[in-house]
Amino acid sequence: AFDVGLFGFVDCGPIEKVGLENADITGKERVGGLVGKNFGTVSNSYATGTVYGDKEVGGLVGFNFGNTTASYATSDVSGTGNDLGGLVGSNVGNTSGSYATGNVSGTDDVGGLVGFNFIGDVTASNATGTVDGDSNVGGLVGINNGGTLTESYATSSVDGTDDVGGLVGQITSSGAR
Repeated sequence: AFDVGLFGFVDCGPIEKVGLENADITGKERVGGLVGKNFGTVSNSYATGTVYGDKEVGGLVGFNFGNTTASYATSDVSGTGNDLGGLVGSNVGNTSGSYATGNVSGTDDVGGLVGFNFIGDVTASNATGTVDGDSNVGGLVGINNGGTLTESYATSSVDGTDDVGGLVGQITSSGAR
């Protein structure tokens, strides 16, 4: 299944002050503990439990094209593909004031907070879980392509084969500030 979570697809409305505890979420692509695909705003919300999928899998949001603010995930995230993150799998929007503490394991583009940050902004956020993957594995972000990382940190334990970093596995354009 695609776009899987407590809310499969959020088009424009806000998700505020919503918590999901002990979730057991499984899907294929765009899988999140709370939201599978987000084009709106998720704020002051959280998810705990386990999340599993193939691609674009996050403890809170699988694919974020909107805003994720003041939220957290303690979910363990795992999958067979790429773009897996403790909070957000793929981030094209904005993630701020948020954190993830769960363990994350996947193949490529695996991050403690965000798996694949593509032209998105990550601000004042952090990750502390264990991160494991093959390539583009980072304590905070697996791969950062054109996005910005500001005032954020990771204390994650990171293990991988290629392009492995304590903060970011690979930066392909733009960078960290």
